[in-house]
Amino acid sequence: MTPFLVMVLSSWIGGPTEATGYTDVAVSDAKTMVESKPSLVILDVRNQSEYDVGHIRNAKLIPIWDLSARLNELNVSDEILMYCMAGARSATASQTLVDDGFLHVYHMLGGITAWANEGYPVYVRYPSIQEAINSANEGDTVFVSSGLYVEHLTVNKSLTLFGENEYSTIIDGTDDGTIFYVTASNVSISDFTIQYCGCSCQGYCGIDVEGNQQNVNITNNNLASNGYGIKLDQTQMVLISNNTITGPNRDWSILVFNSSTVLILKNNVTGNLNGIEIENCSDTMVSRNTVLNSFTGIFVSNSNNDTFFGNTLSSNKNYGIYVRQSGNNTIFHNSFLGNTRHVLNFNSMDFWDNGAEGNYWSNYTGVDSDFDGIGDTSHVLDADNTDHYPLMGLFSSFSTSAGTDVDVISNSTIQSFEYSGPDSTVKYYGSNTSIVMQVSNMTGDQTYGFCRLAISHSVMSPPYNITINGNPVPYTSTFENDTLSIIYFSYQHSTLQIVIVPEFPFAPLLALFMIATLAVIVYRRKRSA
Repeated sequence: MTPFLVMVLSSWIGGPTEATGYTDVAVSDAKTMVESKPSLVILDVRNQSEYDVGHIRNAKLIPIWDLSARLNELNVSDEILMYCMAGARSATASQTLVDDGFLHVYHMLGGITAWANEGYPVYVRYPSIQEAINSANEGDTVFVSSGLYVEHLTVNKSLTLFGENEYSTIIDGTDDGTIFYVTASNVSISDFTIQYCGCSCQGYCGIDVEGNQQNVNITNNNLASNGYGIKLDQTQMVLISNNTITGPNRDWSILVFNSSTVLILKNNVTGNLNGIEIENCSDTMVSRNTVLNSFTGIFVSNSNNDTFFGNTLSSNKNYGIYVRQSGNNTIFHNSFLGNTRHVLNFNSMDFWDNGAEGNYWSNYTGVDSDFDGIGDTSHVLDADNTDHYPLMGLFSSFSTSAGTDVDVISNSTIQSFEYSGPDSTVKYYGSNTSIVMQVSNMTGDQTYGFCRLAISHSVMSPPYNITINGNPVPYTSTFENDTLSIIYFSYQHSTLQIVIVPEFPFAPLLALFMIATLAVIVYRRKRSA
């Protein structure tokens, strides 16, 4: 009597199982391999039409019937992950590789069907970006591989769109029309080159967001030679961050109308007709942007309760910042360098410092006799606007792994900034926690330098031990509370290494989850000019 054959089918638990020379892996482990092994070769052995309908990102297509003839396209020593629709063809293909001497072959059980059933991302090939947008469901992600796309796109649903590379994923508008027209909330656009939209005289933009939209992120794009670069109208909770906007854009690089709670952060705007315009807006922050060689760096009109913090406005042909019919805006930690006119105010009254620190003005002639990095006398802009605490050096802000920035005001060139947290193996003077800066003189005849640092205690707690080129130097504490220290120290100039460590080293406990925010301390005390 023939005995019954008992078969047990289960997903892989605890480790891969060896098949006939190759290794079976469950889709969860295959996903881990895909995410953690950048050199992994992912091989799809289905046909072209199946691949186009849905595949794993960066998978190489070699249909199983072509595999033997195309083995020269693979390296026998590479780690290769094989898959097909459900697993049968890829098992046969895996054995083909093993029989031909391939050393590290992994076979994904269940194929792309099991992968998709787990909710893992499947990439579909479309003939155009717009067709991919049209076919996507609300909340989907549209990945666009490198290439040149001549398109004008309408984004009318909540989607994440990102390019493979911000310089090689290029969308060209051929000087006619808006390139991205966004009419939905919860949209993200990142990692594209966006170029040659139509003329701003017809309202055309690289990216145009209109119609009471919220939660839109525009990040890490390269915009060039557009009418308007990025334009918002009637929006809320929008992030415009880390974009490079280069000329000649023919009008405003970033234009925001009738909006609130917009964050314009760390964009580089160079060589355009104009920089950033804020009109009829409130509760908007323009922070840590660089605007160079435009006609007007920042233009503010009919806007109130906005913040302009940490921007560099340099060599602009008309104004660094022009403020018109606005009020109660806070403008501080900005650097005004070599603009034809740094500021023009028209019927506006704003705060040009935070009550302790103001802005750097390249035409300020005051002195700092008490050596705290702040000018002794106010910088009067007009009868209604005064910077009471002008900075004696440029403002810079540096990110740290602790999740909080370190702000530096210095008349030196800061060539590098490095922070080592409590878990670092790098030690200076026995401490795992350190700030190391390389600084040099800005001009050949500069002999004196200073640094004024704002250090959150989550980054490093006081007191501090400061050395310059290995020699200890004293510092002055100009502000101290339970969460923040502001310190000042000076030095004779050359190229220097500055090291700051806790005076009594210890490993502070960091919060398990920390949200990075712009720490703005606003004081409303004023001093006479």
